[in-house]
Amino acid sequence: MKTFLFSAAVLLMLGGFLPTSTVLARDGAELFVKLTCLTCHGPEGKGMVRTETKEKYHLKRKEMYRQMVREGMPVDTVKKLIPLYEKKFEDKGEFVGAIEELIGKTDTDRYIDIITNIGGRVYYRKGDLILGFEDYPRYAGNKKLYLYRQMKDILESRRTNGNSAAMRGIRPYLNSNNITDDDFMSIAEYLSNVKE
Repeated sequence: MKTFLFSAAVLLMLGGFLPTSTVLARDGAELFVKLTCLTCHGPEGKGMVRTETKEKYHLKRKEMYRQMVREGMPVDTVKKLIPLYEKKFEDKGEFVGAIEELIGKTDTDRYIDIITNIGGRVYYRKGDLILGFEDYPRYAGNKKLYLYRQMKDILESRRTNGNSAAMRGIRPYLNSNNITDDDFMSIAEYLSNVKE
């Protein structure tokens, strides 16, 4: 009974001196998400990149029709495509099918490169950086100590270049969540183990 009381007293004393969140560092992956690091550095610190390819196909400007004639399509064939004016297609197959209905398979096969090069547009490809996030570093796979030092240097204003001001803006959030150096080290360890 005395041993139990002594153990309980020691735990109470430690609990009074050490905040519970600093006794053990928390899971780095969970902290990376909880602290919204992924909103600037992407899922798993791999950067803010597109997760899919998005294409759109359309012949919506008269200049497109003029360009097709300059590229060698007969004017009569181009005129047959006018019903596609202002129509948008999210899928290349649907776009080609609509062209075939208007000018036939033979002319479609002959001029498809001209038509899709002028009327088709890839908005972005899977893996492309999202505009506005080009300057945010990709952290995945870097050395743990390097990542830890980057976080500390930015938050302690020793590093002020790039978008470091954005990270310093979350200081109140870090303080309210009792984020410790051990937590930063946990995040750094997690990111260092992420494969590119």
